[in-house]
Amino acid sequence: MNNSTTLWDKRFVLINIIFFLIFSNISFFYLYPLALQAMGSEDYLIGLVMGLFSVATVISRPFMGKLAASQGEQRLILWGIGAILVASVSYAFEQSFGPAVILTRIFHGVGFSAFISGSFSIVAKVFPSARRAQAYAVVGAALMSASALAPPFGEIIINRSGFTLLYLAASLAALIALALMAMMRSTLGTGGPLQQARPAGYMTMIKDSSLCCLLLSTLIFAHCQSTVVNFLALIAQAKGTLSGRFFLTAFAVAIFLLLGFGKAIDRFGKRRFLRLSYPLLVAGLFLIPSMLEANIFFVPAGLFGVAMGLLFPAHNALAADHGSKEEKAGVMSLFTAVYDTGFITGAVLSGWMAQTLGLDHLFSLTSLIALSGFILVLFSPIQDK
Repeated sequence: MNNSTTLWDKRFVLINIIFFLIFSNISFFYLYPLALQAMGSEDYLIGLVMGLFSVATVISRPFMGKLAASQGEQRLILWGIGAILVASVSYAFEQSFGPAVILTRIFHGVGFSAFISGSFSIVAKVFPSARRAQAYAVVGAALMSASALAPPFGEIIINRSGFTLLYLAASLAALIALALMAMMRSTLGTGGPLQQARPAGYMTMIKDSSLCCLLLSTLIFAHCQSTVVNFLALIAQAKGTLSGRFFLTAFAVAIFLLLGFGKAIDRFGKRRFLRLSYPLLVAGLFLIPSMLEANIFFVPAGLFGVAMGLLFPAHNALAADHGSKEEKAGVMSLFTAVYDTGFITGAVLSGWMAQTLGLDHLFSLTSLIALSGFILVLFSPIQDK
């Protein structure tokens, strides 16, 4: 890829296929709380185990950013996918909760961290600011397609054949991604390792008030998203319905917006779309408990999908605007680390709230957290280049 006006080429298509496969692997494990519940785990423990995945990604992310700059994104992506594959196979041998479950979740998270650092750095480097929202919108469409399709397909697998086949399906997605990356790695490069790359300078980055406020907004958005993906299956089961159709609806709406509005976000302003989208996120979260029970899931699912479809590319593109080309790996590693931190709080903190207050109150409180994100983007100094 290069910085020409052409968005689509063989390499961009390939990286999006790999995104789809890896996020299919991750999305199959949206249903892992059901397996943990079948093992006899309580809600707070389920949240802790699910959060360990994101803890591992966050702790390892600064190191991964430096590896991407010094060793090259292609090598880091290959290692990450390999680790994801090993972890996915390991789940099939874990029939009861114990240390092996914890270690597998951690290893899975580290592999995902390596993949995200390498792949998001590639996208940030090769597209100028004027095309980044569109580029990340397509990436978002690929990963959200996986998030839309994998959970309902996973529910079918579980109902017919149990959790072991679910883990094998996740392993197959990772194996295909690994094979594609190994065969095509030379077409995905950004010129190889940056032998003269400057240090990431994370402390300097977070002193930038624009980036700092953007990271806080990212944390809030990710926390809300994590609460939904980790606890929707449990609240749907409690209300006698399935979560798969909610995910399918929400991600289908998000994908439509990602493919149709990427250029508009670039043209009319990324920060403006942050402000327009947060109220929809607030409403969608607040309506989940009552409308799942009333069997009109498509209303909160649609609102949540619209918010995701606009907030995801806007946050990513704004983050990629910061730093020089040599610093992109560090900037995007910091950004994705904060994003994953939201998935930790959305799993662990939300698990504690669900255990203490109940699932209905969990989603009501999460809507208030989203409201704080709306207030933040209204008054913050986030820069839109």
